[in-house]
Amino acid sequence: MQNIFFFSNFNLFNFIDLQKSKMKKLDIQEVVTNYFDFLPFKVAIMDNQQNIVAVNKRFEQIYGNNWKHSKCYEFCKNSKVPCLRCQIQKVVQSGSIEIVQDSSVDVTGKMIFDVVIFSPIYNGNGEVAYVQEISIPQKDVHHWENDFNVLFENSPNFISIVDRDFNILRANRRMVNTFGNLRGKKCFEVFKKKKQVCNNCPTMDVFNDGIVHSSSQVGFTATGEKTHFIMTSAPLTFDDNGKPTKVMEIGIDITEINKLQEQLNFIHDFYGNLIEKSSEGIVAIDKKGKLQIFNSTAEKLLGWQSRRKPGIAQARKFLPDKFFEELSGGETSIEYVQTNIKNLNEEIIPVHLKIFDIKDKNDVMGRVAIMNDLRPILEVEENKQRAKEIAFREKFSALGKDTVGILKELKQYLGEISDVVAHHTDYEFQRKWNNFYDRSNEHLQLMTIFVKYAQGYFAKPQLIELNEFIENEFLKYRNLFGNKDLKLELNLTKENPVISCDIDSLKEAIFVTIIHYITYIQMHCAKITFRSFFNNTDIHFELEVKCNQSDIPDFADGLSLSIIKMISDANNIEIKTLKLKEENQLKISFIFK
Repeated sequence: MQNIFFFSNFNLFNFIDLQKSKMKKLDIQEVVTNYFDFLPFKVAIMDNQQNIVAVNKRFEQIYGNNWKHSKCYEFCKNSKVPCLRCQIQKVVQSGSIEIVQDSSVDVTGKMIFDVVIFSPIYNGNGEVAYVQEISIPQKDVHHWENDFNVLFENSPNFISIVDRDFNILRANRRMVNTFGNLRGKKCFEVFKKKKQVCNNCPTMDVFNDGIVHSSSQVGFTATGEKTHFIMTSAPLTFDDNGKPTKVMEIGIDITEINKLQEQLNFIHDFYGNLIEKSSEGIVAIDKKGKLQIFNSTAEKLLGWQSRRKPGIAQARKFLPDKFFEELSGGETSIEYVQTNIKNLNEEIIPVHLKIFDIKDKNDVMGRVAIMNDLRPILEVEENKQRAKEIAFREKFSALGKDTVGILKELKQYLGEISDVVAHHTDYEFQRKWNNFYDRSNEHLQLMTIFVKYAQGYFAKPQLIELNEFIENEFLKYRNLFGNKDLKLELNLTKENPVISCDIDSLKEAIFVTIIHYITYIQMHCAKITFRSFFNNTDIHFELEVKCNQSDIPDFADGLSLSIIKMISDANNIEIKTLKLKEENQLKISFIFK
């Protein structure tokens, strides 16, 4: 540094004073040639408007020789505004020597770093007429300073140095390129375009306590675009009392990260609202079994009223066990077109249920259950079916009235013919006519019962002692069948079962069953057993028909089957048939819950 001060003090007019005795008139170009043209440092002379007046050979080697009529900052930095660290104006005003560290761009576009000495050159009136600028490469002075400046200028972060009044003393290239001209401005004017210190300012905190502080900030670039950054402020220099005098501000640009975060937040909110407002009940657990999603539709469907999500133990009460089991190999999902679940009030709810795993590549992240409440759909279908039945009954009602009238007239007509035939002397003719009359009467009764239920018969249930009822029916049909080869047996439970049923409907069900088989029974000498018994909590009334041949008829189709189904629907009776070919048996069971 001793040599630096030597060159700064031994300026142009010092040299001129030494030469006054030898030269009457001194030309500036001769001074350049004889004084600093061969110095190993870059030397330039500027007037008080920062116009370049003269340079040495080393200067031209570094920056080029097209310097005439150029200002120093235009030629050395390719800038339209004076440099932030330029001391020319200060030297012109104060006449003092100033030394700074600064950067410039050489003729190839490469960034170079120097220690720059600004010293005044006086005219004959003692005024500062020119400023001499000597630039010595920093690497020749302090290698660590050069490394620091390389790092400072080329850092991808915003870096600035401010004093206690928040004036920007120095800023790196990234900051200048982003926020524009910083000369003579305060940090909050540059970053925030404000006229006062920012809220939550980390630099102010550093000046107050002398330790490093950080905070997130939002600023505006030179073009007015919003930028987000994390500002970290650290003390750089201290006074004699240990108080920070300069602070280095380092801003990490997180604008793109913030945009990604905003996009993620948008996507999260979008799908969160989509799930929450979905008409389907959605329940999801993570791979640890913790309930993560339980939307409002699921809450309503399952009767959950607490603001907090249910725990996994509570979820097991209303979700099927399959939801908590691993999917078998090759399965990606399980779907139940219609299944039942129970809500917290033990009400059975029919739902369409789909269960599937959420995977990240090969790793299972969790499991989801999507439930559609089928009650409105089933209700609509039930209403449609009911409407169809009502429409059918209304149409059938008119037809049924006519049919009943026809059946009565036909029965009356057959009775009148029967009275005439009774006086006929031919025995064979009378026998065949009687058979025809009996069968016709039976079918007329079947038709009458069919019309009755098809029109919409409303059952009137009452308590019935089943054994007593079966015994009366058994005696009635035993008298009806006079065939000596036909056997009727009675097998009743020792307990006394009591059922709730429309007694007329039950009698008609037995009548339809007997009539369906009567011809077959009379022809094949079969046996009919009237039986009652308990099966768990259900009460069974069973008619067992046993024949001598294996081709015993069934309720596969026909009028009898239609009547039996209508009777069972009207009385909520379950009717089952079981055909045993090997034993030539058919069992018709009336099951009461």
